[in-house]
Amino acid sequence: MARPIKNGMDYFPLDVDFPTNEKVEAIMGEFGSEGVVAFLYLLSAIYRNGYFLKWDRLSQMQLVNRIDGMTIEKMDQLINRLISYDTFSEEAFEEYQILTSKRVQATFLEATKRRKEQPKLRYLVNDDNNLVSSVVNVDNNPSSSGVNVDISTQSKVKERKEKKSKQKQSKEIGPPAVAFQKTLTVYQQNIGVLNPLVQQNIEYRINDFVNQGTNEIEANEIVQLAIEKAALSNKLSWNYADGILKNWLDHSLFTLSNVKAEQKPKTKNEPYSVDESDKLPY
Repeated sequence: MARPIKNGMDYFPLDVDFPTNEKVEAIMGEFGSEGVVAFLYLLSAIYRNGYFLKWDRLSQMQLVNRIDGMTIEKMDQLINRLISYDTFSEEAFEEYQILTSKRVQATFLEATKRRKEQPKLRYLVNDDNNLVSSVVNVDNNPSSSGVNVDISTQSKVKERKEKKSKQKQSKEIGPPAVAFQKTLTVYQQNIGVLNPLVQQNIEYRINDFVNQGTNEIEANEIVQLAIEKAALSNKLSWNYADGILKNWLDHSLFTLSNVKAEQKPKTKNEPYSVDESDKLPY
């Protein structure tokens, strides 16, 4: 068996609730089992390297070739989702094209704190950006080798966050924002409590329609319709509504009129039932 590189780890811990973690379930719902397998491959590659993975063409192709059903496009989508879930640091990915996170780095530092030789640590994303006390070798005197050599990037990260905050504020006005808020309200009224992960997934699906040329307001109305259909079917979950939306996307139904035209007409006394196109495996 191949040994990890010098600064890497032999193994890494995995939470017992990993299969039921809401982020893992979201990955499973969108990408299937190959998405979860790819996630585990990514974690293994990161810890084998140490505490970050340079995400280049070589790394991408290695993982794609190892997983049945995985494609470059799906891998890119998976990486974007994991970043949006804060599983990996967005700042580190944008600045250096690497995959890492606070938790990954904390795990690495804890697992390697007894090593006699400590590597120079780069790309640290922890809040204080200075982990000297965390990386002190208990078998030697403390040294400055644990100080993040990229401390100057803090100002860049701060500037980028401020810029994104301003961009977000500028987007939170106008009819599209009102339509999105209505979509969230429709979800709460028909399905239930809205958590941040579901809200993100709703926004992703809206963007999927917008990317196909759908007007943003109309894309919200399509999502609202799917939520209402799920509720009428007594399927009170985002996964069910999302399955309906995915089905419409797969059938190139990108406008509200096209979606409605495909719905099975109901007579006045006929009970509501999900049409064949909306039958889902959950």
